[in-house]
Amino acid sequence: MNVRSWVTGAAVLAAAFLTWSILAGALTPLLLLFTAMLLSAGLHPIVDRLSKRMPFGAAVGVTFGVAILATLVVGFVLVQPVGVELVRLVQAVPGYAVSLQDQFASVQRYIESDQTVRQLASALAGSAGGAVNAIAQQLLGGPKIVAEIVGDGLLIVLLAVGWMLSAPDLEQFVLSVMPAGVRSDWHGAFNDIGARLSAYVQGVVINGGLVGIVMGAALALLGIPYAVLLGFVAAVFQAIPMVGAVISGPIILLVVLATAGWTKMLIALAVFFVLQMLDQNVLSPIIFGQRVQLSFLLIILSTVVGGTLLGIGGAFLAVPMAAALQVIVVRIIAPAIRRANGVEPPPP
Repeated sequence: MNVRSWVTGAAVLAAAFLTWSILAGALTPLLLLFTAMLLSAGLHPIVDRLSKRMPFGAAVGVTFGVAILATLVVGFVLVQPVGVELVRLVQAVPGYAVSLQDQFASVQRYIESDQTVRQLASALAGSAGGAVNAIAQQLLGGPKIVAEIVGDGLLIVLLAVGWMLSAPDLEQFVLSVMPAGVRSDWHGAFNDIGARLSAYVQGVVINGGLVGIVMGAALALLGIPYAVLLGFVAAVFQAIPMVGAVISGPIILLVVLATAGWTKMLIALAVFFVLQMLDQNVLSPIIFGQRVQLSFLLIILSTVVGGTLLGIGGAFLAVPMAAALQVIVVRIIAPAIRRANGVEPPPP
């Protein structure tokens, strides 16, 4: 290779590294912006209805005002019992860590004849206690976490209002710089993306609410402490397709085991398993398959990629991002490739 090739390769690598560094530093603001766009899309149908009776700006103000008021009311009703149970749980964590170790030790005594299983039970006992203590350390930073959540929430609301107010002008500007032949295609794609994101937000709220209510009610009927808190945990993590249950399940089952023993933990496991099977085979296909029009494979792939690159936030936003990209590929990129190659489009 000559000197020019080496210089060109080094320049490309340097440009790629610089681009990645810039994007990595901007990931948090971009995640907040996309969350705001989701919120805006979820409320857009209400704004459309109100804008037929009042100016668009007033419709946006009324919609967000009512949404904020409803959030405060729900928060006052829900956060108080959840907060009380969370404080009680944090205070009782040391005792529950000991209880978990005792639970696994009791199992160990029944399987003394099997050396391998006995060692496994011993390891589980130590790791369970360590996991509970680690969670407790995180929860002790509660005020800081709450402050960050509130601050990010306010920023998301402001960004959502700004996005909704400026989106029509921004879309018009973007369409104005495009060739006349593709403007209608992009206008249809923008409308389709908005409809799918709106359906996704509504579906996540409905899905999470149903799962959280059913799980919390089942735990309450079993007499499990912290049933409201655990139902809230199930509802929040249900917003992450496929991955949310993997996160919330161990948390719920560990708390049930520490507070109520093996029998009720196994019952809770059965309830959680049946609930997730119903969700994955009935609710989720309706919400994410029919309304958002995403295949099961694409949901899994996007969630894994988003979670790997950006953590929990990336896993949460992966599905709506994939829905938006799918619209652009199907309605813009694929037709352009067919036209360039002289290929007839497939029948609808």
